[in-house]
Amino acid sequence: MVRMARRPDYPLSTTLTGWVFAFKISVICPNMPNSFKPRPLKNLFTANGCWAGLLETGGLRQIEVESISKMLACGTSILGVKHYTCGNHSCPHVKYLCNTCHCRACPSCGKKATDQWIAVQNNRLPDCSWQHLVFTLPDTLWSLFFYNRGLLDTLFRLAADNLLYAGKRRGLRIGLFGALHTYGRRLNWHPHVHLSATAGGLDEQGVWKNLAFHEKAMRHRWMWNVRNTLLGLWGQLTLPPELAHITHESDWRHLVLNAGGQHWHIYLSKKTENGRKTVNYLGRYLKKPPISGSRLAHYTSGASLSFTYLDHRTQTYQQETVSQADMLRRVVQHIPEKHFRMIRYFGFLANRVCGQYLPKVYEALKMATPGPVPKLYFAQMAKAFLNVDPFRCVLCGADGIHGGDQRADGAGTDPQRSGDRADEVRETLTGGRCVRT
Repeated sequence: MVRMARRPDYPLSTTLTGWVFAFKISVICPNMPNSFKPRPLKNLFTANGCWAGLLETGGLRQIEVESISKMLACGTSILGVKHYTCGNHSCPHVKYLCNTCHCRACPSCGKKATDQWIAVQNNRLPDCSWQHLVFTLPDTLWSLFFYNRGLLDTLFRLAADNLLYAGKRRGLRIGLFGALHTYGRRLNWHPHVHLSATAGGLDEQGVWKNLAFHEKAMRHRWMWNVRNTLLGLWGQLTLPPELAHITHESDWRHLVLNAGGQHWHIYLSKKTENGRKTVNYLGRYLKKPPISGSRLAHYTSGASLSFTYLDHRTQTYQQETVSQADMLRRVVQHIPEKHFRMIRYFGFLANRVCGQYLPKVYEALKMATPGPVPKLYFAQMAKAFLNVDPFRCVLCGADGIHGGDQRADGAGTDPQRSGDRADEVRETLTGGRCVRT
């Protein structure tokens, strides 16, 4: 029997909700509410041709153009298609699943990556007291890190050094992991570092001892290290427009030494019994865009949109209305540079030494050595969320058989990951137009 099926030109995805395309959602998942809108972030970028307009205007970083191009192509035939035939040879059904982008700017791909990261960390982190800390900067220095993004790497290192130094003074090797955030609740530029550290560590004899962090001492060391670093970079940084008046080193020293006075804020949370609370908290933000799809679900392709955020100063919820273009600029500015690691591990959790020290930590805490974490697959997530097996035939119920990968141009099986063809994706999405950067 010849099996024929029209190749889809509608978006499908291999992650969680994206594969449920709009005009069949009621058939595949009848319990899904009518208000459900898949991929609301895509709608924000494509409505009114706003993203195309920003491309024409220029001024975007290369990584911003590349990441958003991949995100918009995610779950469409632009990135290639996997096709599955029914295991029942008498059934003519064929299913197509479009490839995904695996990009950090994509909320759909970020969901799977986030769940996998949370599962791995909750499995391997030692069961001991943990403390979450946040290191912030005065707002007068924020723009320096916007125009000199290489400083974000230094910022991460200085924050971690603060905690490692506290442990070293007690002769302890502690473990910590952290994440760099560049956004505030309003999606404004607000670089700060989240760190979660063990409230104890191993001494030279392999004995676990408790450790307390002192906010005042850490704040002074944090201020000194950041200021000293910035002072040594005079003449090497790109100054933002609002600091264009600084033309002499004396002006630079005055700015750096007086920024924030003596009130640089460091937040120390209460100790927790384990690190799971922090892992679950950070996991919501690490591998996904800075704004969730639920906050964009109300957007109806208008020229402006409103969103609600919690104002930390007044502890009340505020609503802000911005133009569509302004919202896009706020979102893309937080896309990290290529190969920049937003999550880092230090102390006995550092990648180069964790294999040596983690077994000693488990032994000191009388913990069993954890086993490997099973890899998370798309089918598991689809079954859990939709109660539907995406690889089971909708006609006869037989299992699907992978029939190969196919590129959008019909070239057949592609041995190279189609998600890596960034230039081709961008060419397709922009219609071959030159993008000014």
